[in-house]
Amino acid sequence: MGTVQSVERAMTLLREVGRAPGGLVDLSERVGLATSTAARLLATLESEGAIRRGEDGTYVVGPMVQNLATDTDPSQRVRAIVHPYLVALSEELGEAACFSVVSGREIVTVDQVDAPKPVQAENWTGTRVPLHAGGTGLVAMTTWTDEEIDDYLSGELAACSPNTVTDDGQLRGRIRRLRSSQVMWTHGEYVEGLSSCSAAVVGPNGRAIGALYTYGPTYRYPPKGQSAVVADRILAVAAEINAQLGHRAADEEAS
Repeated sequence: MGTVQSVERAMTLLREVGRAPGGLVDLSERVGLATSTAARLLATLESEGAIRRGEDGTYVVGPMVQNLATDTDPSQRVRAIVHPYLVALSEELGEAACFSVVSGREIVTVDQVDAPKPVQAENWTGTRVPLHAGGTGLVAMTTWTDEEIDDYLSGELAACSPNTVTDDGQLRGRIRRLRSSQVMWTHGEYVEGLSSCSAAVVGPNGRAIGALYTYGPTYRYPPKGQSAVVADRILAVAAEINAQLGHRAADEEAS
């Protein structure tokens, strides 16, 4: 195998792991490589820290790529501030709590604290999701200008699941409503069977760095009758984080 071809195939595998974690056979089928070839390339990527393999054999994005995942988080400061809140939220709500950051037309999860339960949804650290395919990206886009939103919506709006909203008019309506509510529940919009609740993490300039979110299997999350309670909690925690980052809410600026 030529050097250039090997690099191209390795990068294809790395992008696929970033899109959705998977095992050796699954990944090799998804990128159209022989299992033996994929195994060699994955081993090289793992040795360089670009990916890591879990105990169940699933490959996820590794620490080297995570550190380069976004140009909107120039230091570890934001993650250091957010992480204790993720730990507390996971314990309080009994589901995974995560922090994601905007990177171009995508949003990438950079930190996750798993649910303290035997049955867990998979870890999404390092996974990139189109901004329109769920609440994390949409809550972040509420801080964009209308021109920026129009520019994004004029591009390709891929459907990640049968529930992904790709109609630009519907997406504009959702963003408009989110500018008031500031918190969003979505169900199966990126992956069927998962529900999540998101709120924007905003820097001192009023622009979203990314989003705070919790998620779990739809059959148990949110608990019956608790969706509003969870949403209020996510919004309150996001507000605390935003204050630590130097963001002042509109009502604080007016006072």
